[in-house]
Amino acid sequence: MKKRNRRLLRIFCLLFITIILLVIGILFVNDVFNRNQTKIEELYFEDITNKKEIGRLLSIDEKENNIYYKVEYPAIGDDLIDKEISNEVDNLINKNKKQYLNESDNLEYYYFVNYETYIGVNSLLSIVLNENFVSEDLKMVEDKAYTYIFDLTSSKKINKEDIFKGEYLDKLQSYVKNEELSEDFNFVIKNDQLILIDYEVSIPVMEIKDYLKIDLSNKKDYSSDNVEPVYKIVNKQYKLSDDTLLYNAPSIKGNVVGNIKKDEIVNVYSQSDKGWSVLLYNDKVSYLESRYLKEIDNIEVNGEVKVYAMMDVNIRKNASTDSEVLGVLKEGDSITKIGEVGTWTKVLYNGEEAYIASSCLSLVKINKREVKLNIPPQGDIDPDKPMVALTFDDGPNPDSTPMILDVLEKYNVRATFFDLGNLMLKYPDIVRREAALGEVGTHTYAHKDYNKLSVQEIGEDLRLSREAFKKILGYEPILMRPPYGNANATVRALADMPIINWDIDTLDWKYRNKNLILDEIDKYGNLDGHIILMHSIYTSTAEAVEILVPDLLDKGYQIVSVSELATYKGYTLETGTIYHNFK
Repeated sequence: MKKRNRRLLRIFCLLFITIILLVIGILFVNDVFNRNQTKIEELYFEDITNKKEIGRLLSIDEKENNIYYKVEYPAIGDDLIDKEISNEVDNLINKNKKQYLNESDNLEYYYFVNYETYIGVNSLLSIVLNENFVSEDLKMVEDKAYTYIFDLTSSKKINKEDIFKGEYLDKLQSYVKNEELSEDFNFVIKNDQLILIDYEVSIPVMEIKDYLKIDLSNKKDYSSDNVEPVYKIVNKQYKLSDDTLLYNAPSIKGNVVGNIKKDEIVNVYSQSDKGWSVLLYNDKVSYLESRYLKEIDNIEVNGEVKVYAMMDVNIRKNASTDSEVLGVLKEGDSITKIGEVGTWTKVLYNGEEAYIASSCLSLVKINKREVKLNIPPQGDIDPDKPMVALTFDDGPNPDSTPMILDVLEKYNVRATFFDLGNLMLKYPDIVRREAALGEVGTHTYAHKDYNKLSVQEIGEDLRLSREAFKKILGYEPILMRPPYGNANATVRALADMPIINWDIDTLDWKYRNKNLILDEIDKYGNLDGHIILMHSIYTSTAEAVEILVPDLLDKGYQIVSVSELATYKGYTLETGTIYHNFK
């Protein structure tokens, strides 16, 4: 019996010693891992607090099998952007797990992600995710940067092709010394600088504006001139023209404290002369940019909006072209809008919900009227012979536009120039020469995308354009070409002019090469009745015109203005209507 008890006692002691040694071993391994983790984290997890201009820090800090994860990423306060970034972080982590989790080399691995955020021109948000993957023996170190650009006003992700145009790679290469610029280069836009982060090169956006699609006329003022804003008490309700962010201070560098959706009604307490409005939102004082506020006028009925038919349009039971037709809304008639579903507008029809295609509706009623065109008594145009209209946007330009005008004058032909109001005021003599050798239409005042503006913003830009015309030429414009050719129903109603677009795009903004511009025109074959789009701000376009005009004349074409082309082809132009050609 005693012998049996001694045997049990020895077994118990051995088990106890084994457990103690096992615990010590685990603690030792964890201590080594934690010391390695701290050492490697200090090496690779750089403190870049000064590079976080916007957003709240979110983090993932965990260990799974042989990999330790420390991931930091931003929450901006915008649901769509935050979801996009969260998905990107999940994708990075899952890709890493798939490749390295449970590696058989018995090494521990460390995966770090840190982030940077910057605010740039035109409310662009740049986000950088810096990824590091390190083995505990430091023999394997991988790092990579991922960049994302978002439009804070629309919450949309912006791709490289949305930022750059033309031969931008060659232009950017000129700033990169002794190194080849990769086509998949990473960049951010901070304040008014474009930064090539892989090359540590910073470029003022105004130096490369001809290679950018973004509207630099909306550039934010980041200067600290210490001039105190003046606030005016308004105590007024406004409606949001677009989704927008709320800040804790009157600056887009402030912390985002919320967001408000398009068409939401807000009570504004006061507004500053620096473009900010103050309101109480969720019991907190918040700030938003005043440009997103629009007046609530008599088209509002208890939060509902009256819309007008641009043409006879079907009223359907559901938001589908296959749905039952309940009735027809006649051109010019109004109906109450109560919501939106994709590309459909939800309306109130006979007391019930119904749907109309949004593209057929306008917030403003279009009163179509015939426009009397400005046709000089030339007497040398034969309506039975082929004719083509050359049109030039974005000018005037002091270098290239006079070159184009010289060609028109030399060959006694006419063209149409769609000028920007702000540039007309800057180069009035060139505009007057354009009018003498052709005709001038408006390309708006500041080249903003009218489809993205409120009714008030469109109205103000048109007013400035008309004032520029009256000051320089003594009359208001009668033809309009909107930037990018964008003219939704509301734009067509407000413009009160025929909209002249095009059906032949020379892509001169892209090619910047006279031969390629001419090749693009040659692709179309017969040009009779067509409207050709070019831009008067490029020397390469002017060089192409020097070859194009005599070549067209040799082929028997009459080169005429848009108004002449429409008149001699038998067209009557009306306000609120888009024209692409007069064949």
